[in-house]
Amino acid sequence: MAVMHEPSLAIPADIAAAQHTIVARWATPGSFWSAAQRLAIVEMVRQARDAAPLAAWVTPSSVEGLLDAACVLPAPLSDAIWRLTNHPGTLTIDWYHQLLDRGLAAGPYVELVAVVAQANCVDRFTDALGIARHILPTPTPGQPRVAIAEDCEVRDHWVPTAAVKGANVLKALSLLPFENDSRRILSDAHYVAEAALLGELTAGRAGLSRPQIELVAARTSTLNECFY
Repeated sequence: MAVMHEPSLAIPADIAAAQHTIVARWATPGSFWSAAQRLAIVEMVRQARDAAPLAAWVTPSSVEGLLDAACVLPAPLSDAIWRLTNHPGTLTIDWYHQLLDRGLAAGPYVELVAVVAQANCVDRFTDALGIARHILPTPTPGQPRVAIAEDCEVRDHWVPTAAVKGANVLKALSLLPFENDSRRILSDAHYVAEAALLGELTAGRAGLSRPQIELVAARTSTLNECFY
């Protein structure tokens, strides 16, 4: 199981539990990627975060010696991870279609985006507090379990989504129920419980009122150039 060094600031139990759950999920086969590949995606996110800055249009696979030759991920996948991690505000539908042209299908792309987002959420949390990142577990053997939601089609997103009511953020990963559930686990602990998202708009948590939570969320989205 993943562990963290003891921080001087106490981490709320629900946040710690959510992060440990997600780290364990990285080590299990996904819908399209094996456990080993999912963990390699997380490791590539960490490499992208820790490396010297690259311009958005420079692919890491084009820089000699930057990527580990022993990495199990193909170059187009590594390039996509770096772009998603370091330059998400530059993503375009043309860029997405280029990935499809390079052999990455919509389903695997959705799982890739999900794991990259999870890794950035968990690691940026520990990095911000100055504590050790989670130790990655040993991958669980087994083949990916292709599990796709029913009635999915391209609607308001670049990728197929299920007929989900609510905000776009609730729909984006709906093609893959397992990854959408992982999003909910992290969001419930780090932001606002999904059940209360459009309900009680005044109750707060952890010393912050709901308006204060939304102010922090909006400012964070702006700094991250989030289209949402």
